[in-house]
Amino acid sequence: MPFCTLVEFEWDESFGREQFTAAVGNADPGEELPTGCLSRITSIDDAGARVIEVWNSGEDARAFAERSAPALASAQMPRPARVTGFETTAYVVAPPG
Repeated sequence: MPFCTLVEFEWDESFGREQFTAAVGNADPGEELPTGCLSRITSIDDAGARVIEVWNSGEDARAFAERSAPALASAQMPRPARVTGFETTAYVVAPPG
């Protein structure tokens, strides 16, 4: 069963949309998703940012988190306001077209 992650950042006086965008762009992978990632949804608004990802497995999600941790640390991003991961009970995607 796929595994889903949700990461949320809340803006404050020291970290906002501009700093987030400078650190990770718009969190848009372009045509490339990390190995094991099935889909990514990103939302950036006046309150904060949210990244929702669906992975083949929890192991794939953890491996990506470990690989990306040094880059995020060097970007001096604050800790997310919320991080959660869970096994999905359903994951349905509409066919292209």
